[in-house]
Order: sequence, then C-alpha cells, then structure tokens
Amino acid sequence: MIELLFLVVFAICFILLLRKFVPIWQIIIAEFYFVTFLLFLLFSGEEHPYYEAIDPAGLESYEFVASKHRLIYMIFFVLYHISLLLLWFRKSDLPPLILASGLCVLYIGLFFNGILILQLLGSQEGVEILACFPIFSLLVGLGIIIRTLYDLPKSLSFSPSKYQWINKINEKISTKSTLFCSSVIAILPVFVLITLILMLFGDDYDAVSKALTETTTWGFSQHDHPPHLPHQGHYLCTVAACGSPQLVKPLRWGIRGKQRIIVNRQLQIANAFEELIADLSPTLHRFIRKNYDRYGYDLSKKIKSRWASNLTYILMKPLEWGFLLCLYTFCLRPEEKIRRQYSLQLTINN
Repeated sequence: MIELLFLVVFAICFILLLRKFVPIWQIIIAEFYFVTFLLFLLFSGEEHPYYEAIDPAGLESYEFVASKHRLIYMIFFVLYHISLLLLWFRKSDLPPLILASGLCVLYIGLFFNGILILQLLGSQEGVEILACFPIFSLLVGLGIIIRTLYDLPKSLSFSPSKYQWINKINEKISTKSTLFCSSVIAILPVFVLITLILMLFGDDYDAVSKALTETTTWGFSQHDHPPHLPHQGHYLCTVAACGSPQLVKPLRWGIRGKQRIIVNRQLQIANAFEELIADLSPTLHRFIRKNYDRYGYDLSKKIKSRWASNLTYILMKPLEWGFLLCLYTFCLRPEEKIRRQYSLQLTINN
C-alpha cells in the first residue's frame, strides 16, 4: 500500500510537470497509462510459484511471470519506459545513435508486451483486466515509434562528441532510412548482449520463455498446480448470525465448507449479492473477495462475544439494504436466489 501511495504522489507530480511541456491530450494519455498500471498492480494480488498450494479464496494467486526468471522482464520494463520518455520529450534533440538505440529498445518492448498479453489473456483465473496495461503500453509504444519516424527529417544534425567513434556512427546513421534500418538490425545484438550480461549474474539463457512457461493457469503455462488449500474461517456475516436470537433472527442451519453454520437473512442476502457479482463480473468479484478475506477474516477472529456479534449485525445493516436493492434491481427472482443460499449445493462461501 505504501508503494502504491508513492506511485500516486509521483504520478501527480509528473503530470503537473507535463503541463509545461506537452499538449493536454498527451497528459490525458499519460494519466490513463498510469491508471492502467495501478490496476495492473492492484489486481496482481499476492503471487505464488506454480508448485505451492494456495487458498484461491484469499489474497493469493499464481504468478504469471516466474519470479526466478523475472529479472530480464524488469530490465526491459525499465529500459522501455526510459526510451518512451526520451523519444516523447526530446526526439528532435537526440543524436542519431541515441535515437536508434531508443527505437531498438521500443521494438523489443513491443515484443515483451505482446507475449505478456497472450500470457494474461490465456488465463484460467478470470483476471483478463491485467492485460489492459500491456495492451495500452504496446499501443503507446507503437504510437511513439510512428510519431518519431514520421517527424524525423531526411538528414539529422547532431553535436560533435569528444569520442571520434561515436561521431563516425552518428554520421553513418544520420539519415532517416539508415537510422530506421540500424535500429531494426540492432534488435538481436541488444537482446543477446543484455541476456549475456544477465547470465553473468546467474540468469538462464532462455529466461524469457521460462518466465512464462514455468507458471500455472496462464496462457503459456506448462505446469499443474497442487490441490488448493481448504479455506477456513468464520466471516463477519457468519459471526453476526451467532448474536442474540431476538436481534439477528436465525432462520435455519446451513452448510458452508462441509460445516454446519447458523443462517439468518442478512447472511443469505450478503451471499446472494456475492453470487450476483460473480455472475456479472468475475474480475470484480475476485478483487472484492480478496480484500474481504484479507480484512474480514482478521476482524472476525476478534469478535468472540454476543454483544460484538450484535454490534456487527447492526453495522452490517446498511450494507444489507444496499445488497438487497441491487438484488431486486438486477435479479428476476431475487427472493429465490436469497432462499437457496447455504444449501448443500452452495459453492460460494461467505
């Protein structure tokens, strides 16, 4: 959460700075880019390698890029965004060698965005919203490349460097056509060079592919995950149903996770609403479920007395009314959906 707060503050300062240098439509694109990146971080959740058993109902999921081979992705992520900023702000002031290098890195970045999109869209987890950021990043990168090449003059001028070999390279690629060709030709050498450098630090030569294949439940995954951990815990609605009978009005016994629980109408309505969200938007349901499990379970463990259960029931009342309003708005038979909650066929646990 601290990291997200830092990113928000940094983005606000960056966008305020942009107002002095770029048109308003480019600021809007930058803001949307940052929002998609925040959503990407937010929905990534707590990631685990493919060989660990997880609790899918909690704040846990499987990583889509294997952490053991993630370094090369992080390196090119940083280089890609440095190149984006350079070509966005200073494309006309950069010498040919820097321009060609920036374009080369952007080409490689487009490739990484592309394979990451395929990895995420092939998910079995229902979190395709994660693909929004690499898709938008790919489009922005493509737009920067096209704009840079379109705006370049046929012959580029540059300030002489104190190193003669740099001046010679700049002279050879100082035309628009040679600069484009050299940036394309440099893709393989740059990629191989960075791979070799990372191999010196213990990375594998095929880390790019292994980072995607040594995962589970994603597009390029080649591994099966262990059986999911059983989900434990009594949640706020269940605890509230254990309060004073005159207040919480228990209706019957119900089944949750093969265990008997006391069911009242508030509990049924809350679970029916969750079922509705799961039907309408699995991604939103996953996000809500993760955060509910994260905070609701810890809080419910502290509710051990009848008065605390009664208080929880009362505090939940406004939410209950909101849930009921949504059910009557979006369901054809809301009462039927409410009545069947926590029967033997129930699959969603509250």
